[in-house]
Amino acid sequence: MFTELEIVERCLLLFSKPGRWTQKTCARNRSGKPVPVFSQEARSFDIEGAIRRAAGQDDRGAYARFVPIIKNQLGKHPFDWNDQTGRHQRDVVRMFEDLADEYRFKETP
Repeated sequence: MFTELEIVERCLLLFSKPGRWTQKTCARNRSGKPVPVFSQEARSFDIEGAIRRAAGQDDRGAYARFVPIIKNQLGKHPFDWNDQTGRHQRDVVRMFEDLADEYRFKETP
């Protein structure tokens, strides 16, 4: 299993290219059709999908661990915040960057 920081860093890697973020579903293929998160066709992800994909198939509880942390940071449930009208990929990237900074700070002796 990956650490929380590793999962966040993997999410940032997923979102490092334009068009890799989506709304209203966990994952989409190149055509914009919803697909399972672990599908080989998945190309864009919402917050939940990115966390699940980054954590890997064996870590089924990753998203549940992140929900209270992200909710505390944003003041909303992650999928509500993700799906808000006017939200952009750069907003999601900033949220994950802030989260990564928090985890890095916690790991500093």
